[in-house]
Amino acid sequence: MTVLVDEARWPWRGRRWAHLVSDDSYDELHEAARRIGKRRLGFQGDHYDVDEIDRHRALMNGAEAVGSRSLVRRLRASGLRRSNAKPEWVRLAEWADGATTETMMAHLAGQGSAGRRLGGALSMLDGGFSSVGVALFADSVHLVGLIEIPSQVPRPTVARLLDHSAFVVGRVDRVVVGEPRASGDRSIELFVAK
Repeated sequence: MTVLVDEARWPWRGRRWAHLVSDDSYDELHEAARRIGKRRLGFQGDHYDVDEIDRHRALMNGAEAVGSRSLVRRLRASGLRRSNAKPEWVRLAEWADGATTETMMAHLAGQGSAGRRLGGALSMLDGGFSSVGVALFADSVHLVGLIEIPSQVPRPTVARLLDHSAFVVGRVDRVVVGEPRASGDRSIELFVAK
């Protein structure tokens, strides 16, 4: 069971990027990515893109540094290579700091039963949206509520959101609570099957 990361050499948006993969399972990969604060929405079908800072954090969490060719070779040998399998997420809506639960519920009502389920889960978070951002994404399979918690949000608010996120397990199909990123920001993702 190994999480692998190649060198950060691909330039994009002023940074250099690497790939984080597992040669054992996607579950292992998702857990490694979550530990460094990557969103599940960032999954590229068989890998996560990581910048130099996240690459270093992955190495500190036990990832093995390998060359790019070795990474691809090991990914193929494991049977986990999926070319062109990247989910195509579409951002449906976004609410900035201070969004009200009622505003979100009105939009989610137009998303059918998945929207109602996601709306019910968001309402269980007890309106803690005064200092966070919320976005709604969809692909062909899922509707996802992404709650972005900036590093400057007071600890009691973060603790309340994290505590309440445990209450929505079972009401949605998957809850992913990310560890803080290098910036201190973190996210909660609520996945509902369409």
